[in-house]
Amino acid sequence: MAHIAIFLMPERGHVLPALGLIAELVRRGHRVSCPVPAAFTAAVTECGATAIPCTTTLPGQLPASLYDAAQLALTEAEAVLPQLEPVFRADPPDIVLWDIAAWAGGVIARGQGVPNLLLESFLTSNSRWSLGTAVVPARTFGTAAIRFFTRVQAFVGCSLPEFVASARRRIAFFPREFQPEGDTFDQRFAFTGPCLTERRFQGTWTPPGDKPVVLATTGVQTCADAARGMPWHLVAKGSVRHPAPNVEVHDDVPQLAVLEHASVFITRGGMSGVMEALHHGVPMIVVPHMADQRINGQQVEELGLGVLLDTVTEDGVRSLVSQLASDSAIAARVKDMQRMIQRAGGSAAAADVVEEELAR
Repeated sequence: MAHIAIFLMPERGHVLPALGLIAELVRRGHRVSCPVPAAFTAAVTECGATAIPCTTTLPGQLPASLYDAAQLALTEAEAVLPQLEPVFRADPPDIVLWDIAAWAGGVIARGQGVPNLLLESFLTSNSRWSLGTAVVPARTFGTAAIRFFTRVQAFVGCSLPEFVASARRRIAFFPREFQPEGDTFDQRFAFTGPCLTERRFQGTWTPPGDKPVVLATTGVQTCADAARGMPWHLVAKGSVRHPAPNVEVHDDVPQLAVLEHASVFITRGGMSGVMEALHHGVPMIVVPHMADQRINGQQVEELGLGVLLDTVTEDGVRSLVSQLASDSAIAARVKDMQRMIQRAGGSAAAADVVEEELAR
């Protein structure tokens, strides 16, 4: 069987969406190597992959601007490439999978002349629709921007668009129906939907009673204050002062286990969380922090899967939780998207793409 190297930006929204694909490839008998820092070792080893230790330069929270985040991605790639090149020179992969923010993977694939596929945990782009155009304001290229793109070209060995286009195919961890202008993307784009798998490393969770469950991973203090006295149970990820009896607080939550029982999800709108909610048929209140999250939130609202807010207030949370949990039209549209996700194929469909490319 094949040796498959998977390079992911060491951030939850990039690692967690790939775990189901990793587990499926291992289940099919492939050997998977995945470079990750210590914080994600348990996640990838639980899937049966070999975790390749590396250090990260990323801060605890990424900036709101994708342009600023791209600069961090370049610094990260420059730091990890010398850590990983000797590893994969000694143990060459048959194919490389790399996500859009893990440029070291693409560089290693080009250097070794092996096929490579792009993993998309953001909305993807073609000539008709571009995430960059949608979220990055028009700018005149000053000295700093010129220096940045010169660094990028020196690192990847060509222009950034050419580098990204060198991937044979792209695997998008969301269904075509969620992608703007989705019907304009050709066969190079495989919209497989989310690739989910059991996450024992996150622990388990059981609802405490028969009250409706609301999950909040952003604006948690406001959400906790809004939940006081309400007929629902709030699961909050973060820090909350003086939580009410119907509020439980965690530093981290087994999100898939909670969403299995949730009526509403209050989220920043990262693609991973949005897809996990829709997989479980849960409408959302999206309160974005990053530019790509705002685009996801706009899609959620335009498709009738929830609402997009600039900020959360106690009154807003109370009224919207009640509305989303009882609106039959929203529930029907969420169920429709849930069926589209199931039809997309998930981990099995994504692994099929990888094996098709291995067989070429």
